[in-house]
Amino acid sequence: MERVERGLRSGLSFAVAVILSALAAICFIEVLRRPFGGSFVWYDEFVGYLLVWLTFLGAALARSQHAHIGVGNILEAVSPAARRGLELATHGLMVFVHVVLLVYGYQLMSRFLSERAITLDVPIGLVYSIIPLSAALMLVIEAIQIARWFGEARA
Repeated sequence: MERVERGLRSGLSFAVAVILSALAAICFIEVLRRPFGGSFVWYDEFVGYLLVWLTFLGAALARSQHAHIGVGNILEAVSPAARRGLELATHGLMVFVHVVLLVYGYQLMSRFLSERAITLDVPIGLVYSIIPLSAALMLVIEAIQIARWFGEARA
């Protein structure tokens, strides 16, 4: 389980770093080209898609590192038993949300596979594929965290 989590976190970190680097490089080159009257036709659309992918993969990475915004003050104010119940409810809610994202994200992706992006010759469904992909990644992360939670409960 630890190896899977480390591998997932490493893969997500690498993907986020690559996308962030690509965004920075493309924006920098675009800024340098504009004074000379040049601009990439595909710039705005591509950067927007990269930003969407960065957001979804970054959210998965943040969840894997327990770095999402939380309500720590509430958890600290309740009894340990109530805290464990709230943690379990949180995991259950996260699983529900990600199952919904997986199902509806897959439907959205499938519906738009035949449509092409405006300036890029790629299917819009490919862009939308990040929704079910990130939902699946988050479900794996939740499964690992739930397994760890149950392991701590027995200890």
